[in-house]
Amino acid sequence: MYDGELYAWRNLMESGTQCLGDEQYLKAEKYFIQGLIKAYELTVPEIVAFTLRLLATVRVRLGNLEFAEDGFKEALRICQELQNAKGMAEALAGLASISVKRGKLQNAAAEYEQAIAVYPKTSPQLRLGMLYADLGQVYTALEEWAGAKRSYSQALELCRLYGFPKGEAELVVLSGELCFRLGQKNEAISKLKHACQIFAQIQDMVALSTTLQYLALLYFDQNKMFLAFECQQRAVALSLGFDTKEGFSESCYFLSKIEQNLEHFQEARSYLELSIDFYPHKNLDMALRYQNLGSLFFISMDLAKSELYYLKALSLFELFRDEQRISEVYEALALLKGIREQREDPLKFQDKSEDRSQLHGGFTLDALIHLAEFYEKRHNYRDALECYWKALKKARDAEIVTDWIESRVQQVSKRLRRKK
Repeated sequence: MYDGELYAWRNLMESGTQCLGDEQYLKAEKYFIQGLIKAYELTVPEIVAFTLRLLATVRVRLGNLEFAEDGFKEALRICQELQNAKGMAEALAGLASISVKRGKLQNAAAEYEQAIAVYPKTSPQLRLGMLYADLGQVYTALEEWAGAKRSYSQALELCRLYGFPKGEAELVVLSGELCFRLGQKNEAISKLKHACQIFAQIQDMVALSTTLQYLALLYFDQNKMFLAFECQQRAVALSLGFDTKEGFSESCYFLSKIEQNLEHFQEARSYLELSIDFYPHKNLDMALRYQNLGSLFFISMDLAKSELYYLKALSLFELFRDEQRISEVYEALALLKGIREQREDPLKFQDKSEDRSQLHGGFTLDALIHLAEFYEKRHNYRDALECYWKALKKARDAEIVTDWIESRVQQVSKRLRRKK
């Protein structure tokens, strides 16, 4: 009879664990509840405590934190009576996970520390590494950098010692993120490059793609655009086989931004068009893509397509009532109109500075800066200088800090003199 009950309990726990792994939490809960009933019938405290922990774990996933907390506390009490150190550590880790969910991070740190302190040396040490990693993330959220660094180092050492390269690489990434937050950017880049090497060796292409994108972001932050481009281009190529449409769209969008910074405008446009094709939502992010594409067609002076995408952006900005963006698009459309009129009747605009002043006069400061940058990129330094001067006057009138605009005026003036 006892063997039959034990067999039934094992089957229930295996089914529940399978559902837990497949994220079918309600089904897992049903199996674990039935398993708990069998566990009480068996009257073996270790089995009861083990079942309570698994049931509490799935209830954390379901958001039933009070029931989960009761389960972990009861499991902890049983394990303390039995002096079962591994069970105590797991119950304390479960309570720490609930504290994290509730935003009680100091409590979570203390509970993880207790779990690590009682964890037996004879139990699997990779599990201890996971506890250190969880503690490191809590300390990071608390901005207790010394504790985070210490915890990640302990976890990393255990992964190396017991041959878990995937865990090692993930912890190198977390350590790199910590370095970046502390302003240690070169060290952060070095760690992410090392993580990429490990992910490549174990052929984890999903993690490799994600880490390459993170590395590209760090290079972008340091204005190392060619290195950012190399990393992001490789990440996009890797993500073709497994990423979601939205994820692939985001990757292409970032690659387009990098290409724009490199002034590879045709390539930037191609990646941006890919991003739009794969983006599944009609929201503000799509509107920003349309606006950006309108700007790229403007740079190539394809006014018809520029207007088309500005109008698509405008319809979405108006739908979501983004007044600032609506204003930017209207200014761009006004500029397009002015350029089109100038093309149709160039004599009307030749040597008429008053007309040019009227064309620029109604623009906001941001619009003038964008227009100046547009002229500067096309080496039209005279018009760029005119826009920067108008922007400088507008900024002074608004009592805005103008040092950076004055610097642009000086740089463009030098370029104009050299050109002469």
